[in-house]
Amino acid sequence: MESKHGYPDAPPMYGELCGNPIPAPVASSTSIPNALGNGPCMATCPTCHSCQLTTVSYEPNSKTHLVALLLCLLGCFLCCCIPYCAQSCQTAVHKCGRCGAYVGSYQN
Repeated sequence: MESKHGYPDAPPMYGELCGNPIPAPVASSTSIPNALGNGPCMATCPTCHSCQLTTVSYEPNSKTHLVALLLCLLGCFLCCCIPYCAQSCQTAVHKCGRCGAYVGSYQN
């Protein structure tokens, strides 16, 4: 006998035993800190609890300083400021678009 899942002799799922439908998993990017990217995104503010588009500012990090130092050591003195202008070498700091509270950060 086949179950309604298509597998022969499969045991019933927990929701079927209880008579409750099994809810589909919901992916929420607002509660997952790793979902923050290099640009603005929708997130729930931990302070005002509203779902807003974040504002992003970029701050230099250790990767920025190491790339600039490497360029200096290689003799590219004029190019050592490029990592400070490139967003991919900096940390993206996300803040709430409504109240300005810190939401999270993203580093490549």
